[in-house]
Amino acid sequence: MPESNSKPLAGLGKSVILGGGASGILSIFPGLNLLNLFFMLWIALGAGLTIYLLSKNNPVLRKGDSLLAGALSGLTGGGIFALLSLVTIIGISQEQIEQMVERAKSLAPFLRENEISTMAGSQFKAVMVIAVVFFVLASIFAGAVAGLIAGKIFRHSSGSTHE
Repeated sequence: MPESNSKPLAGLGKSVILGGGASGILSIFPGLNLLNLFFMLWIALGAGLTIYLLSKNNPVLRKGDSLLAGALSGLTGGGIFALLSLVTIIGISQEQIEQMVERAKSLAPFLRENEISTMAGSQFKAVMVIAVVFFVLASIFAGAVAGLIAGKIFRHSSGSTHE
């Protein structure tokens, strides 16, 4: 069996926790979390931070390293958001859901009756859980793409051409 010349990435865990943790925390705050609607901004910036920190400890980052670190950063950020979101969703009472529906009706009078009944129904929590799972999967993908892009940026700035 051929011997692998790959070395473990120095500081991978620390970089992922810092980059992914920052993106996860910024994704939680109301208002700030809306920036994730624009190309998963916080997740992408968290992956970029991860790659930046990783490139300081590792003079050569391969594409696979950047992809893995970005995906792990996205998973970390999305996981933090998901955990706190699921705790919130589970804690919402039916009365609180009905109050939110009433507010939604007053803010968006164009909502149809079947949309309102879906929001007020028992499947609301299930739909929200599915949305959170989708967000985590999208975070992994966005983190991986952002990791590749950041890896290319930091590879060129360091002058390294090794793939």
